[in-house]
Amino acid sequence: MKFTGQTVLICAFVGTAQMTWGVTVPVLPVLLDDYGIAIGLLGPIVTAFAVGRVIANVPAGLALRRFPPRAYLWSMMLGLAAVTALTGLVSSPAALIGLRLVAGVFGGAAVTIGFALLVAGAPAGRRGSAMATATVVQMSAGAAGALLGGSVVGLVGPAWTFPVAAVPALVCLLVDAVRPAALYWSAPVARPAAVPGPRRYGRPGLLVALCALSFATFLVRFAGEQSLVPVLAYDSGGLTPFTLGVATAAGTMASLAAMPLIGRWVDRGARNTLLIPAGILGALALAALPLLHVPAGFTAAIVGYSLATSVIGVLPGVVTGDAYPADAAGGVIGLTRTAGDIGAAVGPIMVFAVADVAGAEAACAVLGGLFLAAAAALAVALIPRPVTVEAI
Repeated sequence: MKFTGQTVLICAFVGTAQMTWGVTVPVLPVLLDDYGIAIGLLGPIVTAFAVGRVIANVPAGLALRRFPPRAYLWSMMLGLAAVTALTGLVSSPAALIGLRLVAGVFGGAAVTIGFALLVAGAPAGRRGSAMATATVVQMSAGAAGALLGGSVVGLVGPAWTFPVAAVPALVCLLVDAVRPAALYWSAPVARPAAVPGPRRYGRPGLLVALCALSFATFLVRFAGEQSLVPVLAYDSGGLTPFTLGVATAAGTMASLAAMPLIGRWVDRGARNTLLIPAGILGALALAALPLLHVPAGFTAAIVGYSLATSVIGVLPGVVTGDAYPADAAGGVIGLTRTAGDIGAAVGPIMVFAVADVAGAEAACAVLGGLFLAAAAALAVALIPRPVTVEAI
Protein backbone atom coordinates (compact mmCIF):
# COMPACT_ATOMS: atom_id res chain seq x y z
CA MET A 1 0.00 0.00 0.00
CA LYS A 2 1.44 3.37 -1.02
CA PHE A 3 1.75 6.53 1.08
CA THR A 4 -1.69 7.91 0.24
CA GLY A 5 -3.46 4.62 0.92
CA GLN A 6 -1.64 4.13 4.22
CA THR A 7 -2.40 7.72 5.25
CA VAL A 8 -6.08 7.24 4.49
CA LEU A 9 -6.10 4.06 6.59
CA ILE A 10 -4.58 5.76 9.65
CA CYS A 11 -6.99 8.67 9.16
CA ALA A 12 -9.81 6.12 8.96
CA PHE A 13 -8.78 4.72 12.34
CA VAL A 14 -9.20 8.23 13.75
CA GLY A 15 -12.44 8.87 11.86
CA THR A 16 -14.11 5.60 12.80
CA ALA A 17 -13.08 6.04 16.44
CA GLN A 18 -14.86 9.39 16.40
CA MET A 19 -17.82 7.86 14.57
CA THR A 20 -18.54 5.59 17.55
CA TRP A 21 -19.46 8.79 19.38
CA GLY A 22 -21.00 10.77 16.54
CA VAL A 23 -23.31 7.92 15.51
CA THR A 24 -24.63 7.35 19.03
CA VAL A 25 -25.02 10.88 20.47
CA PRO A 26 -28.36 11.63 18.72
CA VAL A 27 -29.89 8.34 19.90
CA LEU A 28 -29.01 8.66 23.58
CA PRO A 29 -32.18 10.64 24.45
CA VAL A 30 -34.30 8.03 22.63
CA LEU A 31 -32.49 5.18 24.40
CA LEU A 32 -33.02 6.77 27.80
CA ASP A 33 -36.71 7.21 27.06
CA ASP A 34 -37.06 3.56 25.96
CA TYR A 35 -35.46 2.37 29.19
CA GLY A 36 -37.48 4.76 31.35
CA ILE A 37 -34.38 6.63 32.51
CA ALA A 38 -34.74 10.29 33.45
CA ILE A 39 -33.65 12.52 30.57
CA GLY A 40 -31.78 14.67 33.10
CA LEU A 41 -29.13 11.95 33.22
CA LEU A 42 -28.16 12.75 29.64
CA GLY A 43 -25.82 15.48 30.93
CA PRO A 44 -23.77 13.15 33.18
CA ILE A 45 -23.67 10.50 30.44
CA VAL A 46 -22.30 12.98 27.88
CA THR A 47 -19.89 14.43 30.44
CA ALA A 48 -18.60 10.96 31.34
CA PHE A 49 -17.39 10.43 27.77
CA ALA A 50 -15.65 13.82 27.75
CA VAL A 51 -13.99 13.10 31.10
CA GLY A 52 -12.71 9.79 29.74
CA ARG A 53 -11.09 11.56 26.81
CA VAL A 54 -9.40 14.11 29.06
CA ILE A 55 -8.08 11.31 31.29
CA ALA A 56 -6.70 9.34 28.34
CA ASN A 57 -5.12 11.89 26.01
CA VAL A 58 -1.74 12.62 27.62
CA PRO A 59 -1.03 9.14 29.05
CA ALA A 60 -1.97 7.57 25.72
CA GLY A 61 0.41 9.83 23.84
CA LEU A 62 3.28 9.25 26.24
CA ALA A 63 2.73 5.48 26.22
CA LEU A 64 3.56 5.44 22.49
CA ARG A 65 7.21 5.51 23.58
CA ARG A 66 6.78 2.13 25.30
CA PHE A 67 4.34 0.06 23.24
CA PRO A 68 4.50 -1.12 19.61
CA PRO A 69 2.28 1.35 17.73
CA ARG A 70 0.29 -1.20 15.77
CA ALA A 71 -0.55 -3.48 18.70
CA TYR A 72 -1.25 -0.43 20.86
CA LEU A 73 -3.72 1.18 18.45
CA TRP A 74 -5.34 -2.17 17.69
CA SER A 75 -5.97 -2.80 21.39
CA MET A 76 -7.56 0.63 21.85
CA MET A 77 -9.78 0.19 18.79
CA LEU A 78 -10.89 -3.29 19.86
CA GLY A 79 -11.64 -2.03 23.37
CA LEU A 80 -13.60 0.91 21.97
CA ALA A 81 -15.61 -1.35 19.63
CA ALA A 82 -16.44 -3.80 22.43
CA VAL A 83 -17.49 -1.14 24.94
CA THR A 84 -19.54 0.73 22.33
CA ALA A 85 -21.36 -2.44 21.26
CA LEU A 86 -22.16 -3.38 24.86
CA THR A 87 -23.60 0.05 25.67
CA GLY A 88 -26.84 -0.66 23.82
CA LEU A 89 -27.49 -3.69 26.05
CA VAL A 90 -27.48 -1.97 29.44
CA SER A 91 -30.45 -0.29 31.09
CA SER A 92 -28.88 0.93 34.32
CA PRO A 93 -27.92 4.62 34.58
CA ALA A 94 -24.75 3.75 36.50
CA ALA A 95 -23.75 1.21 33.85
CA LEU A 96 -24.40 3.69 31.03
CA ILE A 97 -22.27 6.34 32.71
CA GLY A 98 -19.51 3.83 33.43
CA LEU A 99 -19.43 2.48 29.87
CA ARG A 100 -19.40 5.97 28.36
CA LEU A 101 -16.48 6.87 30.64
CA VAL A 102 -14.54 3.78 29.48
CA ALA A 103 -15.49 4.49 25.85
CA GLY A 104 -14.10 7.99 26.30
CA VAL A 105 -10.80 6.56 27.55
CA PHE A 106 -10.49 4.13 24.63
CA GLY A 107 -11.72 6.68 22.08
CA GLY A 108 -9.50 9.50 23.33
CA ALA A 109 -6.49 7.18 23.33
CA ALA A 110 -7.21 5.92 19.80
CA VAL A 111 -7.55 9.42 18.35
CA THR A 112 -4.40 10.65 20.11
CA ILE A 113 -2.39 7.64 18.90
CA GLY A 114 -3.68 8.04 15.35
CA PHE A 115 -2.79 11.71 15.11
CA ALA A 116 0.61 11.13 16.71
CA LEU A 117 1.38 8.44 14.13
CA LEU A 118 0.37 10.79 11.31
CA VAL A 119 2.70 13.50 12.65
CA ALA A 120 5.62 11.15 13.29
CA GLY A 121 5.22 8.87 10.28
CA ALA A 122 4.48 11.21 7.38
CA PRO A 123 7.57 12.47 5.54
CA ALA A 124 8.34 16.11 6.31
CA GLY A 125 7.42 17.18 2.77
CA ARG A 126 4.07 15.38 2.90
CA ARG A 127 2.77 16.34 6.37
CA GLY A 128 0.47 18.99 4.97
CA SER A 129 -1.14 16.45 2.66
CA ALA A 130 -1.42 13.95 5.51
CA MET A 131 -3.17 16.40 7.83
CA ALA A 132 -5.42 17.65 5.02
CA THR A 133 -6.36 14.03 4.33
CA ALA A 134 -7.15 13.60 8.02
CA THR A 135 -9.48 16.61 7.85
CA VAL A 136 -11.27 15.20 4.79
CA VAL A 137 -11.66 11.76 6.37
CA GLN A 138 -12.92 13.21 9.67
CA MET A 139 -15.53 15.33 7.92
CA SER A 140 -16.63 12.43 5.75
CA ALA A 141 -16.82 10.12 8.76
CA GLY A 142 -18.89 12.69 10.63
CA ALA A 143 -21.37 12.98 7.78
CA ALA A 144 -21.52 9.21 7.30
CA GLY A 145 -21.96 8.73 11.05
CA ALA A 146 -24.97 11.03 11.24
CA LEU A 147 -26.58 9.21 8.30
CA LEU A 148 -25.78 5.79 9.74
CA GLY A 149 -27.11 6.63 13.19
CA GLY A 150 -30.37 8.05 11.90
CA SER A 151 -30.92 5.11 9.56
CA VAL A 152 -30.33 2.47 12.22
CA VAL A 153 -32.62 4.14 14.74
CA GLY A 154 -35.40 4.31 12.18
CA LEU A 155 -34.99 0.70 11.06
CA VAL A 156 -34.23 -1.36 14.17
CA GLY A 157 -34.26 0.96 17.18
CA PRO A 158 -31.73 2.88 19.30
CA ALA A 159 -30.16 -0.07 21.13
CA TRP A 160 -28.83 -1.51 17.84
CA THR A 161 -27.12 1.75 16.97
CA PHE A 162 -24.28 0.99 19.39
CA PRO A 163 -23.11 -2.34 17.92
CA VAL A 164 -23.56 -0.92 14.40
CA ALA A 165 -21.42 2.11 15.38
CA ALA A 166 -18.57 -0.28 16.21
CA VAL A 167 -18.57 -1.95 12.78
CA PRO A 168 -16.58 0.74 10.84
CA ALA A 169 -13.75 0.52 13.40
CA LEU A 170 -13.62 -3.25 12.97
CA VAL A 171 -13.55 -2.83 9.17
CA CYS A 172 -10.42 -0.65 9.54
CA LEU A 173 -8.76 -3.37 11.58
CA LEU A 174 -9.64 -5.93 8.91
CA VAL A 175 -8.16 -3.76 6.15
CA ASP A 176 -4.97 -3.25 8.14
CA ALA A 177 -4.71 -6.98 8.78
CA VAL A 178 -4.71 -7.57 5.01
CA ARG A 179 -2.74 -4.50 3.90
CA PRO A 180 -0.86 -2.99 6.86
CA ALA A 181 -0.02 0.72 7.04
CA ALA A 182 3.65 -0.22 7.34
CA LEU A 183 4.99 3.34 6.95
CA TYR A 184 3.18 4.47 10.07
CA TRP A 185 3.65 1.33 12.14
CA SER A 186 7.41 1.80 11.77
CA ALA A 187 7.31 5.51 12.73
CA PRO A 188 10.06 6.31 15.28
CA VAL A 189 7.68 7.15 18.13
CA ALA A 190 9.27 4.78 20.63
CA ARG A 191 12.82 6.12 20.63
CA PRO A 192 14.65 9.40 20.14
CA ALA A 193 15.80 10.06 16.61
CA ALA A 194 19.45 9.14 16.10
CA VAL A 195 20.24 12.54 14.64
CA PRO A 196 17.82 15.24 15.77
CA GLY A 197 16.81 17.51 12.91
CA PRO A 198 16.81 21.29 13.04
CA ARG A 199 14.06 22.72 15.23
CA ARG A 200 12.89 25.75 13.34
CA TYR A 201 10.16 26.71 15.79
CA GLY A 202 11.07 24.77 18.94
CA ARG A 203 10.82 27.44 21.62
CA PRO A 204 9.11 27.36 25.03
CA GLY A 205 6.05 29.34 23.95
CA LEU A 206 5.25 27.09 21.00
CA LEU A 207 3.61 24.31 23.01
CA VAL A 208 1.51 26.88 24.87
CA ALA A 209 0.45 28.42 21.55
CA LEU A 210 -0.48 25.01 20.11
CA CYS A 211 -2.56 24.21 23.19
CA ALA A 212 -4.22 27.63 23.04
CA LEU A 213 -5.18 27.13 19.39
CA SER A 214 -6.60 23.68 20.13
CA PHE A 215 -8.55 25.11 23.09
CA ALA A 216 -9.95 27.94 20.96
CA THR A 217 -10.93 25.84 17.94
CA PHE A 218 -12.70 23.20 20.05
CA LEU A 219 -14.41 25.93 22.08
CA VAL A 220 -15.64 27.66 18.91
CA ARG A 221 -16.86 24.38 17.46
CA PHE A 222 -18.83 23.28 20.52
CA ALA A 223 -19.91 26.67 21.88
CA GLY A 224 -20.56 28.22 18.49
CA GLU A 225 -21.29 25.68 15.77
CA GLN A 226 -23.10 23.18 18.01
CA SER A 227 -24.67 25.53 20.59
CA LEU A 228 -25.14 29.25 19.89
CA VAL A 229 -25.22 29.18 16.08
CA PRO A 230 -28.39 27.04 15.80
CA VAL A 231 -30.15 29.35 18.29
CA LEU A 232 -29.17 32.44 16.28
CA ALA A 233 -29.99 30.73 12.97
CA TYR A 234 -33.60 30.17 14.01
CA ASP A 235 -34.02 33.36 16.02
CA SER A 236 -32.49 36.06 13.82
CA GLY A 237 -30.75 34.41 10.87
CA GLY A 238 -33.89 33.46 9.00
CA LEU A 239 -32.98 29.76 8.75
CA THR A 240 -35.04 26.65 9.43
CA PRO A 241 -33.63 23.31 10.62
CA PHE A 242 -33.52 22.19 6.98
CA THR A 243 -31.79 25.31 5.65
CA LEU A 244 -29.35 25.27 8.59
CA GLY A 245 -28.47 21.73 7.56
CA VAL A 246 -27.93 22.96 4.01
CA ALA A 247 -25.72 25.82 5.26
CA THR A 248 -23.67 23.44 7.40
CA ALA A 249 -23.31 21.05 4.48
CA ALA A 250 -22.16 23.96 2.29
CA GLY A 251 -19.45 24.79 4.82
CA THR A 252 -18.36 21.16 4.89
CA MET A 253 -18.25 20.93 1.10
CA ALA A 254 -16.23 24.17 0.84
CA SER A 255 -13.73 22.80 3.35
CA LEU A 256 -13.48 19.45 1.58
CA ALA A 257 -12.90 21.17 -1.75
CA ALA A 258 -10.15 23.35 -0.26
CA MET A 259 -8.21 20.60 1.51
CA PRO A 260 -6.15 19.25 -1.42
CA LEU A 261 -4.99 22.78 -2.26
CA ILE A 262 -4.31 23.62 1.39
CA GLY A 263 -2.32 20.43 1.80
CA ARG A 264 -0.11 21.28 -1.19
CA TRP A 265 0.47 24.84 0.07
CA VAL A 266 1.48 23.57 3.49
CA ASP A 267 3.82 20.99 1.93
CA ARG A 268 5.50 23.90 0.09
CA GLY A 269 6.12 25.72 3.36
CA ALA A 270 3.01 27.86 3.91
CA ARG A 271 2.39 28.48 7.61
CA ASN A 272 1.54 32.05 8.62
CA THR A 273 0.38 32.90 5.10
CA LEU A 274 -2.52 30.52 5.78
CA LEU A 275 -2.84 30.91 9.54
CA ILE A 276 -3.29 34.68 9.64
CA PRO A 277 -5.95 35.03 6.87
CA ALA A 278 -7.86 32.04 8.25
CA GLY A 279 -7.81 33.53 11.75
CA ILE A 280 -9.15 36.86 10.46
CA LEU A 281 -11.81 35.18 8.30
CA GLY A 282 -13.04 33.00 11.17
CA ALA A 283 -13.14 35.89 13.64
CA LEU A 284 -15.07 38.16 11.26
CA ALA A 285 -17.55 35.44 10.33
CA LEU A 286 -18.26 34.58 13.98
CA ALA A 287 -18.63 38.20 15.05
CA ALA A 288 -20.97 38.93 12.15
CA LEU A 289 -23.45 36.11 12.83
CA PRO A 290 -25.85 38.08 15.10
CA LEU A 291 -25.86 40.99 12.66
CA LEU A 292 -26.98 38.95 9.63
CA HIS A 293 -30.76 38.70 9.29
CA VAL A 294 -31.11 37.18 5.84
CA PRO A 295 -30.52 33.48 5.14
CA ALA A 296 -27.92 34.09 2.42
CA GLY A 297 -25.76 36.26 4.69
CA PHE A 298 -26.01 33.90 7.65
CA THR A 299 -25.14 30.96 5.39
CA ALA A 300 -22.10 32.81 4.03
CA ALA A 301 -20.86 33.39 7.59
CA ILE A 302 -21.28 29.70 8.41
CA VAL A 303 -19.31 28.75 5.31
CA GLY A 304 -16.63 31.31 6.25
CA TYR A 305 -15.95 30.07 9.75
CA SER A 306 -16.22 26.41 8.67
CA LEU A 307 -13.54 26.99 6.05
CA ALA A 308 -11.37 28.96 8.49
CA THR A 309 -11.47 26.31 11.21
CA SER A 310 -10.72 23.56 8.70
CA VAL A 311 -7.69 25.40 7.29
CA ILE A 312 -6.33 26.15 10.75
CA GLY A 313 -6.96 22.54 11.79
CA VAL A 314 -4.35 21.32 9.29
CA LEU A 315 -1.49 23.38 10.71
CA PRO A 316 -0.95 22.24 14.35
CA GLY A 317 0.00 18.68 13.38
CA VAL A 318 2.37 19.93 10.70
CA VAL A 319 3.98 22.41 13.08
CA THR A 320 4.35 19.68 15.72
CA GLY A 321 6.20 17.53 13.21
CA ASP A 322 8.39 20.48 12.23
CA ALA A 323 9.34 21.44 15.74
CA TYR A 324 9.57 18.26 17.81
CA PRO A 325 11.31 14.91 17.36
CA ALA A 326 9.13 11.95 16.44
CA ASP A 327 9.25 10.37 19.89
CA ALA A 328 7.73 13.55 21.37
CA ALA A 329 4.73 13.56 19.02
CA GLY A 330 2.54 11.47 21.30
CA GLY A 331 3.03 13.71 24.31
CA VAL A 332 2.51 16.93 22.34
CA ILE A 333 -0.62 15.62 20.61
CA GLY A 334 -1.95 14.38 23.96
CA LEU A 335 -1.50 17.80 25.55
CA THR A 336 -3.05 19.73 22.67
CA ARG A 337 -6.04 17.39 22.48
CA THR A 338 -6.56 17.69 26.22
CA ALA A 339 -6.61 21.48 25.86
CA GLY A 340 -9.15 21.07 23.07
CA ASP A 341 -11.39 18.82 25.14
CA ILE A 342 -11.32 21.34 27.98
CA GLY A 343 -12.39 24.04 25.53
CA ALA A 344 -15.23 21.81 24.34
CA ALA A 345 -16.39 21.30 27.92
CA VAL A 346 -16.31 24.92 29.09
CA GLY A 347 -17.29 26.59 25.81
CA PRO A 348 -21.08 26.12 25.80
CA ILE A 349 -21.37 27.18 29.45
CA MET A 350 -19.21 30.26 28.87
CA VAL A 351 -20.85 31.45 25.66
CA PHE A 352 -24.41 31.26 26.99
CA ALA A 353 -23.34 32.99 30.21
CA VAL A 354 -21.93 35.87 28.15
CA ALA A 355 -25.04 35.91 25.94
CA ASP A 356 -27.32 36.09 29.00
CA VAL A 357 -25.38 39.00 30.49
CA ALA A 358 -24.35 41.03 27.43
CA GLY A 359 -26.27 39.62 24.46
CA ALA A 360 -25.53 37.43 21.46
CA GLU A 361 -23.40 40.12 19.80
CA ALA A 362 -20.98 40.09 22.74
CA ALA A 363 -20.94 36.30 22.88
CA CYS A 364 -20.05 36.01 19.19
CA ALA A 365 -17.45 38.76 19.53
CA VAL A 366 -15.83 36.79 22.36
CA LEU A 367 -15.77 33.65 20.21
CA GLY A 368 -14.25 35.52 17.29
CA GLY A 369 -11.74 37.29 19.52
CA LEU A 370 -10.56 34.04 21.12
CA PHE A 371 -10.21 32.40 17.72
CA LEU A 372 -8.17 35.29 16.30
CA ALA A 373 -6.02 35.66 19.43
CA ALA A 374 -5.11 31.96 19.40
CA ALA A 375 -4.24 32.08 15.69
CA ALA A 376 -2.13 35.20 16.27
CA ALA A 377 -0.31 33.59 19.21
CA LEU A 378 0.72 30.63 17.07
CA ALA A 379 1.69 32.95 14.22
CA VAL A 380 4.02 34.83 16.56
CA ALA A 381 5.50 31.57 17.86
CA LEU A 382 6.25 30.50 14.28
CA ILE A 383 8.36 33.56 13.49
CA PRO A 384 11.97 32.32 13.36
CA ARG A 385 14.33 34.00 15.77
CA PRO A 386 17.59 35.43 14.39
CA VAL A 387 20.58 33.17 14.89
CA THR A 388 23.30 34.79 16.99
CA VAL A 389 27.00 34.03 17.09
CA GLU A 390 26.59 32.73 20.64
CA ALA A 391 23.88 30.26 19.49
CA ILE A 392 26.24 28.91 16.84
